[in-house]
Amino acid sequence: MKDVQLMISSMVVSQYKNDEAVQSMAGVFSGSRENAVNAYSRLCEIVLCEGKTLSDYISALTVRDDNPLFNEYLRTHSELLRYNIRHDFTVLSELSRISAYELIGELRARFGIPENVPFPMYENGSAEISFEQAEKYMEQYGSAYFAYNKAFIYESGEFRGVEHFDKISLSDVKNYEVQRNAVIENTRSFIEGRHYSNVLLYGDRGTGKSSTVKAVVNEFPDLRIVLVPKSSVTGLYEIYEKLRGKPLKFILFLDDISFGDNDPEYAFLKQALEGSVNVMPDNCAIYATTNRRHIIRETASEHADEHNGADARDEKASLADRFGLYITFMAPDKKTYLDIAERIAHDRNIEMDKEEFALLAERFAVRKGNRSPRTARQFVDSLDR
Repeated sequence: MKDVQLMISSMVVSQYKNDEAVQSMAGVFSGSRENAVNAYSRLCEIVLCEGKTLSDYISALTVRDDNPLFNEYLRTHSELLRYNIRHDFTVLSELSRISAYELIGELRARFGIPENVPFPMYENGSAEISFEQAEKYMEQYGSAYFAYNKAFIYESGEFRGVEHFDKISLSDVKNYEVQRNAVIENTRSFIEGRHYSNVLLYGDRGTGKSSTVKAVVNEFPDLRIVLVPKSSVTGLYEIYEKLRGKPLKFILFLDDISFGDNDPEYAFLKQALEGSVNVMPDNCAIYATTNRRHIIRETASEHADEHNGADARDEKASLADRFGLYITFMAPDKKTYLDIAERIAHDRNIEMDKEEFALLAERFAVRKGNRSPRTARQFVDSLDR
């Protein structure tokens, strides 16, 4: 068998060389029987826990996001970097073909372990470890992490993938065609590299503001959404730098935002929207929803003091003014509410006498205290059980 330890030591990219599975494979050739057996068992555990074959595991390793050398190559296309990364791919390809039987045989031969002592096993698989394929993949997606996930939450300085993102489609969002089309057209301009705006969706609760954003994101395959909680708004500049230069487009989603007078996030968001010193990258756009006209809560003293109150309200309106596209979602009237409910029921093949349906839908809205698309959907949910 080839000198596996030497092959691994010769690799340049630390994200490959220092990967735990790769290091465990090197550890199989340790001079200590206990250390060698433990290393082999750990290799099996890592690969099996991933639910992958060895070659699948190594293939995924080649397109991970935390690889500054590969990212630098994609930026510069340096021939020297290409040569070195290709060297590492050659090593990884060799490693992916080393079977469990070969490693077990190595352990038995070196340490005199008898045949009746069992060992765990892994499968090699048949994934190709190709630099050209990895290059194409990284140029299209940036990394496997952004390829495999549609949505993310940004918390504590990290992107966390959302495993079960809402699958809502544009056909699920009823009425509000003017508002929806405005978001679609702005998003299409964003994706196609034309002029686009940051978007504020304002209106009554339950009118489909958030659903519209999520449905639009689901419409475009190369679009990703990053939910930015209020507590992470001050990290927008860090988000900018982490996403700058990535090949995909990202909606930074601030859902149901409102601020108090002394919230630091308020001033920070104003700066981030305006650009300030750190300009937003052209692959990012901010989409926000709110139930408040001016986003920041007004106080009674502002209404009592006419002069200072006007200044305060102007200041609070200035944040909303920084969004290039302002879209209003108002609660539907009775007729529109009923139409939304009927269309949802039609999608689900629910048949009912029209007058009875209308009577029950209105009673449901009265009990809920409002008419809205959300109320209409909840009403139909109550029928579809």
